[in-house]
Amino acid sequence: MFLNDNISVMKTDEMYLLFNFSNGIVAGVDSQAIEFLKRVKTHQLNCNDLTDEEKEFFTYLVENDFISDVEFKNEQPPVTAYLHLTNKCNLHCVGCYSFDERRNRCEDLSTEEILNAIDQLSDVGIQNLVFSGGEPLLRKNIIQIVEYAKIVAKIPNVILITNGTIFNKKILSELSKFVDTVSVSLDTYCSDSEPYLRDKGIFDKIMRSISWLKESGNNVNIIPTIHHLNSSNLLEYVKLAKEIGTTISFSILSACFEGELMSYLPNDTDLINISEFMIESDAPINDSALEDKTLVARNYCGAGTSMIAIGTQGNVYPCHMLMYDEYCIGNIKYDSIKNMREKSANARLFKSLNVDKIEGCSQCQFRYLCGGGCRARSKLKFDVVDKVDPYCRLFKTYYNKVATEIISN
Repeated sequence: MFLNDNISVMKTDEMYLLFNFSNGIVAGVDSQAIEFLKRVKTHQLNCNDLTDEEKEFFTYLVENDFISDVEFKNEQPPVTAYLHLTNKCNLHCVGCYSFDERRNRCEDLSTEEILNAIDQLSDVGIQNLVFSGGEPLLRKNIIQIVEYAKIVAKIPNVILITNGTIFNKKILSELSKFVDTVSVSLDTYCSDSEPYLRDKGIFDKIMRSISWLKESGNNVNIIPTIHHLNSSNLLEYVKLAKEIGTTISFSILSACFEGELMSYLPNDTDLINISEFMIESDAPINDSALEDKTLVARNYCGAGTSMIAIGTQGNVYPCHMLMYDEYCIGNIKYDSIKNMREKSANARLFKSLNVDKIEGCSQCQFRYLCGGGCRARSKLKFDVVDKVDPYCRLFKTYYNKVATEIISN
């Protein structure tokens, strides 16, 4: 038998925790189970001599890919991709990761190049394709693009992120045929509230778009951005989602930790309160380890492994928050994504990262649950990708409470 080399063991006061990073399974086991695994690893296990209890544990290990009679192949395929259709946007949001003063003058990828990118993403096994921007609804042929992704490339889960201010009944209605979820980013929770990050006077426009999207059969999810100025009002967004009949997930502001944005960034007290709210409300934070109350084994955020992003010039990056020239993996105009992932030095760099190599994480008891947090925030804070996530307090608070709840039950 072969032991999966993508697992780890951690000892706690109550038990040993067994983490399988290939499928996310976390199992609580005793010292006898650890000795059993050692016998597997050293090929000293005789399956004919197992007790009934050992046979039961053996079956559990096989069924959950901890052990196998064939050697494991743990190459992580990309699961989620962000495809930026345009840099053009009609808003001016503070802290936008794709903001560029030249954005509305830049030439975007041609339709042929975008469809080629979708084909390549399908070829490498992408399950979740997120169309983003800029504002993707500014592409006049947006329906052709999403139809190609869903019908021709057969992407299982197609998501489109919009700011909700582009109101075109025909286009919004057509989206329901090819897009699994329309995610509408949101700033405030009512028309009377002063905007935090966005242009004034757009709340009612967004509500009109959401109403029509729902009326025409779209699944709509709202995505408010959490920051220091609204972190005490998160319940209002949940109430809004219930009122308008949408699902909700949050994003958290991640921006340069100096200059004008400092006043928007959540502090440690905010992060603790946000974490406690997430537990109480069951509302997830997108692209983070805070997705639900179950414990999922993670040893990395997934940038450059389970996630990739394509910019509006065709450059491929580890994720949508790490779209820096220094981390570019290649360009879809000149190379295939499959080849880039195999041969690019930057691709190899991100494949080599895991939480045990992140400065400040290697001794943390929650490291195999948060996976080390976000590598983009490490870059924003420290200008490198291998230091502790500056929002670490968010994860520690969350997992301390969730683990305590699970153990007590």
